[in-house]
Parts: sequence; C-alpha cells; structure tokens
Amino acid sequence: MNDFTIVGRLDSVMPLEVTSTGIRVINFIVSVERPFKSSQAFDDFKVTAFKELAEDIATSKAVGSTVLIKGRLQSNNYRKDDKIYYSPELLADKVYYVSK
Repeated sequence: MNDFTIVGRLDSVMPLEVTSTGIRVINFIVSVERPFKSSQAFDDFKVTAFKELAEDIATSKAVGSTVLIKGRLQSNNYRKDDKIYYSPELLADKVYYVSK
C-alpha cells in the first residue's frame, strides 16, 4: 500500500497551472522538522495537488501555516550526464490546516 502522511510548514506555493487536458495542478513545498539533540533540521518535500484541491491551495494564502498532508509517494527520475537522478514527490489527496 502506498500511503504517506506528513505534518509540516507550508513553505512556498508555485502558481496554479492547467495541463493540456484542462486539469488544474499546483506544486508546493512543505518543510518537515527533523529534531536532533543539539539542533533542528528540516526536510523539504515537493508536493503536487490536482483539481479542486489545487485551487483550494492556490487561494488559501496559507504560506507559513502548519499542514497535515495525506497522499501517495511517487518517484520521478531523470538522466543527466549519464547518471540517473531520483526525486521523490508526494501527490496530495487531502490537505488539512492544523494549529500547533
């Protein structure tokens, strides 16, 4: 089963786009805290949402808010200079705005 849930800060939202088939899509970055004993670090995840969810995120003006995202993980890969690079991406099914 491919289920993924993260809680983090909505860091940046790219402009809403429309695919050639008319599907609305938006990409955004969620920063997830990774606490350590002596310092804190963050992992940034690229998240993609489609259709009504994409529109909701585009109009929410919620950058900096804490969000819980449920979705599925997809691995994208590409070749550059004879090397294969892998880039994980979270495809959002649900986005919940939460308070800390």
